[in-house]
Amino acid sequence: MSTELNTPEATSERYRNLRWNYNCLRLDGTFFNFGSSFIEANTMFPTFVSLLTDSPLLIGLVSTVRTAGYLLPQLLVAAIAHGRPLKKPILAVGGLVNRLSLLIIVLAAYFLANRPTVGLPVFFLGLVLFSLSDGIGGVPWVDIVARAIPNNRRGRLFGSMMLFGGLGSFTAGFIITAILSHPRLPFPANYALNFGCGLVLLSISYVCTMLVREPVPERPPTRLAFAAFFRRLPDLWRANLAFRRMIGIRLALSSFYLALPFYAVYARTVLGFPPSIVGIFVSAQMAGSILGGLLWGYLGDHHGNRLVIRLVGLTALSTPLLALAAGLALGAHLRWLAVAFYLLLFASLGATFNGVWMGFTNYLIEIVDDDNRPTFIGLMNTMVAPLAFLPILGGWLVRFLNYPQLFGVTAILVFSGFLWGLRLPEPRHQTHLT
Repeated sequence: MSTELNTPEATSERYRNLRWNYNCLRLDGTFFNFGSSFIEANTMFPTFVSLLTDSPLLIGLVSTVRTAGYLLPQLLVAAIAHGRPLKKPILAVGGLVNRLSLLIIVLAAYFLANRPTVGLPVFFLGLVLFSLSDGIGGVPWVDIVARAIPNNRRGRLFGSMMLFGGLGSFTAGFIITAILSHPRLPFPANYALNFGCGLVLLSISYVCTMLVREPVPERPPTRLAFAAFFRRLPDLWRANLAFRRMIGIRLALSSFYLALPFYAVYARTVLGFPPSIVGIFVSAQMAGSILGGLLWGYLGDHHGNRLVIRLVGLTALSTPLLALAAGLALGAHLRWLAVAFYLLLFASLGATFNGVWMGFTNYLIEIVDDDNRPTFIGLMNTMVAPLAFLPILGGWLVRFLNYPQLFGVTAILVFSGFLWGLRLPEPRHQTHLT
């Protein structure tokens, strides 16, 4: 387990640039979260695709591509990054490709959406490139944050990213609603404009990322050939009990992706909510992100990230249960209650996304040493990547099950992850975890 060095002499470069890097990273996260609201992969993108096709498999493919594309390349990136003293060049290339691929999505939405046979393939091409390039930046970004920001300030940093980015994203929800319902912005111009707003804000985020002063490692990292890097993975896996348990919990909790792209579709096609309510859902999700980010950051810094992971299991469990409750409320002719349940559902989604990211990332940083951090980051994300295909499985199941049954299956699987989370050790209370 890595230890925090508390003396300024031991980490002079880190402390000399701490305020600058903290502010740059906060702005990076703020604008990234703000911009992501306009291209939200569980509301905006699936709803856009649902207006081009009735295929539940293609609708489910949106969340799968977004998640799998981010996770799958990370072990390969970790192999490339391992032994390199500076990770920022990798982050720079990934970020540039990421923003250019989003431009492809904007152009596809504006020029090709009225021809779905052409527009859909181009949209998915842009989405694949966007997701893969985002994944390329995942490993170096976390490693830079781990070296630039001390343990006892990392939760505060992530929480402030969620707070300021969430405030912007909460506002974005109303902007999205106004754009989608504007009489002078018919489809697909309304979606293209929303995606364009996301592109502008994510470009600002990229500039803030490039302003970060990456700390030079205190000792040169060990260089390994590709073959040697992959040969040592089984030994690293066996040597860290906490990591193995954490992966099991992450896998089980990730089952909430099974129903993820279908909450918004269910609201529009079954519950009868108007299409423009998607913007309100985004605002509710961002409100959950704000409150969740503040809560997770405080609990992580003061009580440990094991508690964060356990509580995230409960918020993840609440989402399919709230969807079921909304259907029951509408069946009882309590439409206002159905809307309220759905707003809580998307608020829970926002809190869950932040909690998974903050809880598991910070927990991982605490249980591995500096040299092996990129490897473990890549290993974790690659191992959970196959579960990104759950939305496709969900789209297939919807052909045989109705939406409430799909939500029920999701709830059972997520509950198993919450129970497993009760066995996770707390690294701050133990001298070793192997």
